[in-house]
Amino acid sequence: MFFDEFAVSERPRLFYGWAERNTRPQVKSNERARNKLNGLLCVDAHSGEEYFALSPQAKTEDISEYFADLCLDSVELGYTQLCLILDNNPTHKGKMRSQLAIHLEQMGLTQSIQVEFLYLPSYSPKLNLVEYVIHLLRLRCLHHLPLGTTLTQIKQQLHEFFAANQFLSAEQVQNSLNFIFSLVP
Repeated sequence: MFFDEFAVSERPRLFYGWAERNTRPQVKSNERARNKLNGLLCVDAHSGEEYFALSPQAKTEDISEYFADLCLDSVELGYTQLCLILDNNPTHKGKMRSQLAIHLEQMGLTQSIQVEFLYLPSYSPKLNLVEYVIHLLRLRCLHHLPLGTTLTQIKQQLHEFFAANQFLSAEQVQNSLNFIFSLVP
């Protein structure tokens, strides 16, 4: 499974600005004050099935809890091994792995599933299948929201979308993986 996280926030209140000729416009932004959530997304490299969650933060503990839930669901589906393909974000390294081991032990899953981590090279988003799905998610669900849409509404819309839809079919996943493989010399 490929994994990555992304930000989901309320829409900005100001979309344009003006400036005198030969000057740079200064558009005020509420980016820092804006409410936001972090989307956590895994995509199965065989079926294209997505495992989606929203979290107020995307710290090491949040990522390890997300992976523990993914492991629980995988065991319930009969899987005994899980391979996670991640970028080189520090929240995906040793501390997260040890926290995941603690979560799996607390859940009684240590003997039920083996988790392997594969890390993509630094600064290589084109090699991560999830990046393509996140792009589609933004195009289909986030970019054309009406002004004033609240974070609660966005959260509900995303959960409803993922409950009823899948972005990529198994064939589209295979085509995307073939494209990703063509990028590697």
